[in-house]
Amino acid sequence: MQNLEVSMISIKYDKKATLDLEEIYLTILKDKKSAADSFVNKIDSYILLLKTNPEMGKDCKESGFNRDCRVLYYKNYTILYKIYENHISIKRILNSKQNYKGN
Repeated sequence: MQNLEVSMISIKYDKKATLDLEEIYLTILKDKKSAADSFVNKIDSYILLLKTNPEMGKDCKESGFNRDCRVLYYKNYTILYKIYENHISIKRILNSKQNYKGN
C-alpha cells in the first residue's frame, strides 16, 4: 500500500483583503448581526475551496482586471487572489458594484 501525501496549500489574506472583509461585515451588521456572521463565514468557506482547487478562478486579465492574479466570484463579490508556491494570497474582496479594475 502506497502512502499518499496530500500537501495543503495555505490561504493568507493581504491587509487590503482583511479590511475589505471587515467592511463587508460592518455593512451587513447594520441590518443584522447573525446575517453578518453567516455571510462572512460563507465567503471564508468558499475561499477555503481554493486549498484543493487553487485554479478554480479565472485569470484576472480575462475578467478585465489589469493585474497578474486570478478572480473568483461569490454572490455579489469579486475575490482577487494570487497563487504562490506554498500559499494563496487573497488580495481583495470587492463588491461587484465597485468599479475597480486597477492594481
